[in-house]
Amino acid sequence: MKLNYDRKSKDPTYFIQVGIRNGKKVTTKNIARIGKHSELLKITDDPLAYAKEQVAKYNEEAKKNNKVGMEIHLDFAQKIRATDAAVSASMLKNVGYLYIQRLYYQLEIDKFFN
Repeated sequence: MKLNYDRKSKDPTYFIQVGIRNGKKVTTKNIARIGKHSELLKITDDPLAYAKEQVAKYNEEAKKNNKVGMEIHLDFAQKIRATDAAVSASMLKNVGYLYIQRLYYQLEIDKFFN
């Protein structure tokens, strides 16, 4: 999140913005209005520092709330039924090669043969 305000205005309004990626384009969205410069002068002597402080608080809060929990239960004894669906066809592929492939690149065997 970042602070946005019109630097050329006599009485700028301070906003907290967040960057959002939409495909290849990046846009910003105002998520909070901190206040006008004249309003913030009643609260504090330095409105710009106060606005930056508010942005820092929003960033800390976002970091605290940015955790997602996930729990997976797998039963390796259960067999997967094969069907003609495209999703099922991908399940039939052997995923055991992933472990070998990871070792292959970690040991840099590809560079050895080149």
